[in-house]
Amino acid sequence: MTHSVNPVLDAYAKGKINSINIDTDFEKISVGISNKDHLIPVEIIFEDVKAFYYIDHDLKNELDISNENLNIISYDDLGFGEFATVKTNSDEDIFVSIPNFAVNLNDSSLYIDAHKIRINNKAFSVR
Repeated sequence: MTHSVNPVLDAYAKGKINSINIDTDFEKISVGISNKDHLIPVEIIFEDVKAFYYIDHDLKNELDISNENLNIISYDDLGFGEFATVKTNSDEDIFVSIPNFAVNLNDSSLYIDAHKIRINNKAFSVR
């Protein structure tokens, strides 16, 4: 389903990731992006983050997302599949989320389950 945030996010496709900051205390993930079409780098902030999942396709030893090429940031009302975490000592402690944002980089992806997004201080409520 098309949402009013998609055209705004599309404007930053093919940019360069300057930084990704994950703040679990305040349930926020911020992404700094430089783009040849925008003179000033943009900050996209995912707010009210319930879960996030990082999938690295090139098997690096450490998490380093800065200076990566951004393919696109996508939003989908229905989500990008169902992700679950299970504590190893108990099958009863299962947390399931459906990420509604996908940050696609060259060799990795960051899936985010968030209720709000802020792009250059313009807020969008998505859930």
